[in-house]
Amino acid sequence: MNWKSEIYRKAVLIAEQYRAVNGVRGIAIGGSVARRTVWKHSDLELCLFVDEYRPAFDYFNVIDGLGVEIIQINVANVRAFLDRYAEDGSIQGALSFPIQVYQCRIVHDPEGLLAAFKQIYDRALFDDRIKSVKKREAKQRADERYGTAIRLLDEGSPASAHASLRLAVNELMLAYYWQHDILPRSQNRTVYLLKLHSRKLGSFDLYRLFTEVYGLTGNKAQMKEELFAAKNDLFSIASAAWGRNAPEFLEKACDGQLEWGYESSILYVHKWCVHTIHFTELTQAIYDRPEFARQRPELTRFLGFDRTDEEQVSAWVEDYTKVASALQIRIE
Repeated sequence: MNWKSEIYRKAVLIAEQYRAVNGVRGIAIGGSVARRTVWKHSDLELCLFVDEYRPAFDYFNVIDGLGVEIIQINVANVRAFLDRYAEDGSIQGALSFPIQVYQCRIVHDPEGLLAAFKQIYDRALFDDRIKSVKKREAKQRADERYGTAIRLLDEGSPASAHASLRLAVNELMLAYYWQHDILPRSQNRTVYLLKLHSRKLGSFDLYRLFTEVYGLTGNKAQMKEELFAAKNDLFSIASAAWGRNAPEFLEKACDGQLEWGYESSILYVHKWCVHTIHFTELTQAIYDRPEFARQRPELTRFLGFDRTDEEQVSAWVEDYTKVASALQIRIE
């Protein structure tokens, strides 16, 4: 059996395990597995349509050697979306559902609810009205994080400003993707895909800024060593924020050993995860507090904050303005 067939086989077997769980009204496989665009290390995005949210289902999991994200979708919201569409053709409700369900593969649908939902949602996601909102929301998040970076820089907190700028660049990328009808997925290959899309779209300005701000242009061997040294910190932070299975998921589903050939993307993923978890504290200059570097020296080195250059961060802030303007992301 080839590797693609093995991934599909495992995905179905894992999905089938939830068929008899009380309160699960439907099951679908989402993401690249559903869209048949897998690569050797794709994880499974398992969509469970439930009567009510079940805390017992961890979001991050590793099952049968496969990284599994369990995405719970409320059946009442699905019915409301279908009812509104039947009433007046509105598709705005599509905004409340995770994009992982786009072009999903239905595994269990005793009431036909998922089939009806899929038919409308798959048409709606790239409708101009939905794309416009997705793009506007991503751009607003980018602007907010950019504004936070400027404030932190002005307050003399360059490390936290750097982290906020990283999050801003990430959101700018998402807005750019929605503008060009690109589904913004595949975290494990983010940098690779950004380079690929940049080539197709004829501009590498965003790619250059992205890799520089995330510190991905330096010595890869050194960055690998820094990641390995920081794993205990990364895992403890992820476990506290995302649950007990998050460390194993990061290790096995996000190439913790850097063996898959997408080193830049994986280094980015781990930095992005930490900054996302720390978002609220980031606005309060968490990375510039002396105790952060004292308590987590390995993580500080991995994030590059032991060598933060305030002048360089200021230059990136200026570059961000130029790149954002050049991308011409139109907000209707």
